Amino acid sequence: MRKSIPIPESRILELEVFRKKKWPGHEIQRFLCVWLRVNQAMSTFDIAKVIGWHVNTVRIIQRDFIKRGVAAFTELTRGGRNRALLTPEEEKDLLASFEKSAEQGTLLVANDIKEALEKRLGRKVHKTTVYRILHRNGWRKVVPRPNHPKRDKEAVEAFKKGASQTG
Repeated sequence: MRKSIPIPESRILELEVFRKKKWPGHEIQRFLCVWLRVNQAMSTFDIAKVIGWHVNTVRIIQRDFIKRGVAAFTELTRGGRNRALLTPEEEKDLLASFEKSAEQGTLLVANDIKEALEKRLGRKVHKTTVYRILHRNGWRKVVPRPNHPKRDKEAVEAFKKGASQTG
């Protein structure tokens, strides 16, 4: 069986103060991972069974408590990497340079924005990245309504004249 890392006495006192507070569900489970070890001398395997979590999760929480104290219960850290290429303000600044030409009615192509983004980041990005940035900032694709290539223009005009006379 694996040997547990000893918990310092200062952390145990901090644990007792925290125990007397009220917390949401995830905090109590994280708290119990440590409290059951300190007060009930339970193994990580038994704690994992009681809480319904994996043994490694219990160990990670206990290790995190030793490093950070009760902040390990309240401040959840998530894994993964930060996928944001630009902050929201930087995204708005990037699009602001294209906004003036878009307001004038010129054709705005996502490829131009992609090139500007790549120049700013100094690396290549996928075209869907540009579309996600545009969507996040409320930009949408505005195109004229399509016309059928075989439509009868005279019939359309006659319909318009008939609709304007009745209205």
